[in-house]
Amino acid sequence: FFDTEGVQAKSDIENLWNIFEAAINYADSNTNENREAFIKFYDLAKDIKGVKWNLTMGLFWIRPFKYVNLDEKNREYIKFKFNQNIKTLPNGEEYLNLCDKLLEDIKNINIKDFPELSHKAWQFPPPPPPPPPPTENYDKNKFLQEVYITDKEYNKLEKLIKEKKNIILQGSAGVGKSYAAKKLAYSIIGEKDNERVKMIQFHQSYSYEDFIMGYRPNENGFELKEGVFYKFCEDARNDEGNDYFLIIDEINRGNISKIFGELFMLIENDKRGEEYALELIYTNEKFSVPENLYIIGLMNTADRSLAMLDYALRRRFVFIDLEPAFNKPQFREDLESKNIDKDLINKIIEKFTKLNETIKTDKTLGKGYTIGHSYFCNRKNLNKEDYEDIINYEIAPTLREYWFDNEDKAEKEIKELLNI
Repeated sequence: FFDTEGVQAKSDIENLWNIFEAAINYADSNTNENREAFIKFYDLAKDIKGVKWNLTMGLFWIRPFKYVNLDEKNREYIKFKFNQNIKTLPNGEEYLNLCDKLLEDIKNINIKDFPELSHKAWQFPPPPPPPPPPTENYDKNKFLQEVYITDKEYNKLEKLIKEKKNIILQGSAGVGKSYAAKKLAYSIIGEKDNERVKMIQFHQSYSYEDFIMGYRPNENGFELKEGVFYKFCEDARNDEGNDYFLIIDEINRGNISKIFGELFMLIENDKRGEEYALELIYTNEKFSVPENLYIIGLMNTADRSLAMLDYALRRRFVFIDLEPAFNKPQFREDLESKNIDKDLINKIIEKFTKLNETIKTDKTLGKGYTIGHSYFCNRKNLNKEDYEDIINYEIAPTLREYWFDNEDKAEKEIKELLNI
């Protein structure tokens, strides 16, 4: 039934014979009693050293129309045909459920039984990977052309993320946090590769099941699904020569302890790699965060609805302030390159520099509420009418919210912005 090389104890041999007998009994008579016996002895046998996937192979040999063989070839074929990614040996109940489900599913693709499934699997060549999407080279110089920070600030930013592996870009709305985060990742990677740069957004309902792993409903009940962080870590682990960047927008909106669960420790820069692997709660699989994965969190400092940020999060990240760039030469140069009227450019810089000083010195607000420059970026045209639309429909509502208890103050600042 099995090659017993490496079997350590007499009880191991006994358990192998027990699953042999229980498998035959259940295949011949699928009573609840026989099913429970199968699950019991399967679970004892699967943990015997040297057994692993051979357990399912042996079951297939003795009753090929009842039990599926989960060798590597069959697993590849099952993954391709039925979107079932079987990474770890299932327990007894999971294995029987899988066999029952596959017996139904194979009928839909005109396969009559498991022997034919196995035959098809050995004939089946693994599908060639899709060609990688074309990428565009990207470096520090391009970053400095597109993001309004200095050469010195870029060097510090790059040094911090490479050392700490986790950074948070924080600032008020409109300072270009998400834009800068993506461009920073591209500049370190050396190209615009969206396979290695992933952006997600946290919110109050975001959970461990979304991020790591959890059961999700399907047409037959529930199935265990891998979350975005788990899958991205696996991508990075399988491509250890390249850097991967996970960008988390609104990182302070999520319940960090709930989302990361037992893995929060593993994102620390000195806790990366297999040496610090922990067991996942759903599968008991050992899991670690690879060295080549970096996390960039984005945080809006003007969000009144958020409580104080989790101190555990603060300890694992370094924080970088991004501020409005109205006074930076790159902002002026960018607008001038679009043939925008120079007088209008001067007015924008003058008006918003003054407004942001007013916001900074307001005791109820502060620099976390300043107005960002991105309202005026990435626009093909910007004339007086466009400027007024930006003020009236994008910035004025924000200022009225800032000074909701001082209406006259809000209207005065809006009027001043419109007076060009």
